[in-house]
Amino acid sequence: MSLDPPTYLNSLQNNIRARPIPWEGAVRAGTITEDELKKIKAVDKVRKEQRKQTVESDLASYRSLLVGGDDGKSVLESAAKRADVIQYILVLAGDLINGKYSRYIPSLPPALLESPDPYKPFLPLLSQSTNPEDPIPLLTSSVLASLLSSALLTNAKSTPKTDEALPKLYRYLSTLTKSQDSGLQDIAVQEYSALLKTKKSRGLFWKQREETVNPLIDILRAATGGASENGSTLWNGGGSSIRSATDGGLSGGVGLQLLYHVLLVIWQLSFEGSM
Repeated sequence: MSLDPPTYLNSLQNNIRARPIPWEGAVRAGTITEDELKKIKAVDKVRKEQRKQTVESDLASYRSLLVGGDDGKSVLESAAKRADVIQYILVLAGDLINGKYSRYIPSLPPALLESPDPYKPFLPLLSQSTNPEDPIPLLTSSVLASLLSSALLTNAKSTPKTDEALPKLYRYLSTLTKSQDSGLQDIAVQEYSALLKTKKSRGLFWKQREETVNPLIDILRAATGGASENGSTLWNGGGSSIRSATDGGLSGGVGLQLLYHVLLVIWQLSFEGSM
């Protein structure tokens, strides 16, 4: 099932797309190279067919640009000190690899995943700030969710790099579900849903259930107007079944869109009989 991009995230991305970036100044300062700038401009603010043709004719170069390669770092790593450049590149990367967006290039995610470590430039950005509203971790989580979802669906067997990256992304997203901002919560829950499409990803999610599942149960409790006697400790294990999370009526307290997305995640987890 395809969900519309979260409103909060969509608004952030649109604002960043509209910002002017002093690219030539970034080149003069050594933040990015002339070659990197050429590749960025070749796919930014151009027609869909032109963008698709440009990327597909040089997938190796765009893989190197976004995730690095034998010949150098990702542009995200080389531009580490320029928050404006990093934000813009993250939005551009998300546009190119997320199937929900019109600028999506279907051949790019598999090409990126051919890298020995496609998640390396992104994972450090998740912990760049403890502020849940910081744009860089938020944008990074969206890109990682798209890339990991593609990896999970296209590879019959999970890879060590994917198994290492998933728990880190789950951990970051759990900080959003614990926030009091429903927009941030919805970003996390929708990204959870995009990832919970394989037995392996659901198993890793359940393994971290104190971080991942418990805040979702708290959202459901808020929706029913109920309070937890002991936080979410009921869901720490001990034979409890996740299916009982949806017992009882649901009304008020939580927006209907967020509530629907939380229930969708619970439903996805229910495919695993042991949970």
